[in-house]
Amino acid sequence: MKVKKYKHADLERKRSVFFQVGLIIALGASLAAFEWGSSSKSIELPVFDDPYTEVEDMAPLVKMEEPKKELPKPKMLIDLILVDDKTVILEDPIVFESEDLGEPVVIPDMIEEDEVTMGTFHRVEKMPVFPGGESALLKYIAANVRYPTICAEAGVTGKVYISFVVDETGKVVEVGVARSPDANLSAEAMRVVNAMPNWTPGRQRDKNVRVAFTIPVNFVLE
Repeated sequence: MKVKKYKHADLERKRSVFFQVGLIIALGASLAAFEWGSSSKSIELPVFDDPYTEVEDMAPLVKMEEPKKELPKPKMLIDLILVDDKTVILEDPIVFESEDLGEPVVIPDMIEEDEVTMGTFHRVEKMPVFPGGESALLKYIAANVRYPTICAEAGVTGKVYISFVVDETGKVVEVGVARSPDANLSAEAMRVVNAMPNWTPGRQRDKNVRVAFTIPVNFVLE
């Protein structure tokens, strides 16, 4: 008996068609999968060539200081005279400069010239001599006197007359102020005179005697 085949049931004849359709579907799925992977978004981190950020150098801060007020440079004009009004040993006093400014000193009680002990001379045959002579005396005073700071700041100047006696042993005694424009200047001048080394005593008729002196110390600011 011969089997009769129907066209719609003949699968063999449509085998090539099914194969092509399956191939198309497979290719389409592959392309779809490829497109899905390539279209996914990725996050990219920024890449820095230099991990450190370059900062321009800043100019250093400079603290502006107020200019210091310079005090005028002090001077001391020192000349040596005797109590006798007509006697001047140095007519052209030497100028010495003082670099140090000392602190004010409390001035002791002044000694008036009238209180000079009896037997004190103003002029004798051999006058007392400071060690090294008059030039050494001037240098000693200039090297040791310190212009008081309070006077320098206030602009106080003037001449201080210091009186003293060189006794029979050559010691400087009875130091006082004959005249002065300021107590601080007086105290400083007296301090230096009190610290003087012993002099060679004066002599009168082959005897050591007491001799009175006055030393003006002129405090000047340039």
